[in-house]
Amino acid sequence: MAKKISVSLLSLLAVATLSGVAMAEDDVLSRIKPVGQVNVGGAAPAPAAAPAAPAAAAPAAASAPAAPAAAADPGAAAYQAKGCGGCHGADGKTTPMGTYPKIAGQSAVYLLAQMTDIKSGTRANGQTAMMKPIIAGVSDDEMKAIAEWLSKQ
Repeated sequence: MAKKISVSLLSLLAVATLSGVAMAEDDVLSRIKPVGQVNVGGAAPAPAAAPAAPAAAAPAAASAPAAPAAAADPGAAAYQAKGCGGCHGADGKTTPMGTYPKIAGQSAVYLLAQMTDIKSGTRANGQTAMMKPIIAGVSDDEMKAIAEWLSKQ
């Protein structure tokens, strides 16, 4: 009888532990959801909202604001488009949450190796669970461009 109770308690503890892991994964997924979504089902993306009607005719192109210099760099553009700044800061130096690494100024080789290892699952320590679904949507060329851009910051 005591053996059955012990086995039952161990089973209950195992289920409680596993459900805690599931909650942690759900928590991670809910935190990164605003950063980006990946369409893997091949379905057509949802239609974009119609742009608001302009109040007046647009002024001549000469008076249009110039694009930021950082956006001209493909690495900066990919860094912004993929939402990297949400955790690592817009410039890679000033992280909004202090718990994520400052990655600007690191070696491009090092940065590319870290992104590659996280994407492949070779590196799974620290906060890589948060980054893995995001880096999954970043191509090898984009990772190289991001690493090069960050190394120059």
